[in-house]
Amino acid sequence: MKFSAGKLATALVVGGAAMVGAQEAHAVPSFARQLGVSCAACHTVEPQLTSFGRQFKSLAYTFNSGSGNTIGYEQDNQKRLAIDKIPPIALMLIADQSWQNKGASTPNPSADFPGQYSLFYAGRAGTDLGVFSQLTWDPTTNSVGIDNTDVRYAKESQVGGGNLVWGLDANNAPGVGDLWQDTPIWGFPFYSPVQGTGGAADGTLLGNVVLQQTSAGAGGYVWYNNTWYAQVMFYRGMNPGSTVNTLQGTLANTAPYWRLAYSHEGGVNSWEVGTFGIDAKAYQSGATGGPEVGYLDTAVDGQYEHVATNYSYTIRASYIHEKLTVPTVSGNPTVNQYQVNGQYYWHRKYGVVGQYFGTSGTKSDKLWGGPTNTGATTPLLTSDVASTTGSPDTAGEILQLNYLPWINTKFGMQYVAFNKFDGAAKNASDNNTFSVFMWIMM
Repeated sequence: MKFSAGKLATALVVGGAAMVGAQEAHAVPSFARQLGVSCAACHTVEPQLTSFGRQFKSLAYTFNSGSGNTIGYEQDNQKRLAIDKIPPIALMLIADQSWQNKGASTPNPSADFPGQYSLFYAGRAGTDLGVFSQLTWDPTTNSVGIDNTDVRYAKESQVGGGNLVWGLDANNAPGVGDLWQDTPIWGFPFYSPVQGTGGAADGTLLGNVVLQQTSAGAGGYVWYNNTWYAQVMFYRGMNPGSTVNTLQGTLANTAPYWRLAYSHEGGVNSWEVGTFGIDAKAYQSGATGGPEVGYLDTAVDGQYEHVATNYSYTIRASYIHEKLTVPTVSGNPTVNQYQVNGQYYWHRKYGVVGQYFGTSGTKSDKLWGGPTNTGATTPLLTSDVASTTGSPDTAGEILQLNYLPWINTKFGMQYVAFNKFDGAAKNASDNNTFSVFMWIMM
């Protein structure tokens, strides 16, 4: 099934109406206000996109359902303005409480209310121009910052007998503009209290979303017949001096990021296989000069999605390999991050989600901590407690149970279990964590 703008319009309205009929929807976030349809038209469960949602994002968030909510202006037979009468604004609130088994370095249990509070502007900013922008208050630091932000201009045309969507994109982290939930920035566990894999090792540059909110990039993308997708972006560092750990600091160069995918969209089934990566250099310790560390991240990913009227299920997997060039470490150490997750939702109301995750890498006391690094020198690739084995190897499982009384409200329980933590299986379970959380979009 191939989409054009006209077919997408019909599909969104009809599909949205059918899904609303299956379950009463009370959600009124930004894009739903613009489209005049339920969130269920674009999402299985937010933020996970359906085929319609991916089409909408690729077309720069500018689809108009014909609801009369747009202010337009034409001059010289050309449309010069198209903005929404109703500002497409939404709010998100997340709260949680967590209990760690024995390894807590913070109050146990720890509670966050709110854990995150975000304001979104998401929708049409002009003709063929759209914006997704998130402003987030972090109660931990009592600060407000710009979160994931994506500005894009898109057009579509007929090329070689097929439909071509092409666009220009500017955003503030590699992966923000992606259409699938395999890449780390939009990946599982989504809005849960625990992000990433834990452990002393901070993982790969892309896998740990180190560049989120500390970089800015621009580039372009094409999607031909909803099948072949390609995107190239170039990123520069922002906020000089920002750092996650000793190595992963401010970008020192213009870092190219790429995304290639082959996908099938339409009907109740969709799937994608692809690759993404970045070639970057960063200053150590968040400095703006001096020694540079090289990162070459290459990844493969895949996703299969089935969305029926009463139920949906999705399977995803990704593997990131990172080659490091560190002035003070001999050779080229490597880091690998991998995950596979699956979810099942009944009537978009009851859901179970599970994930297996892991990090592995070259054994190095200088990078991770270990027997020969007793604390006199801070390990280069850790931001918390150093490893005692000289290894970053960490693996475990996540189980999440969710209840959505309404499409825009989620209550959940999550358990993270570690089989190995920083190279050691002994006492790995000390870091196991149980959380309860609430997520509301309004």
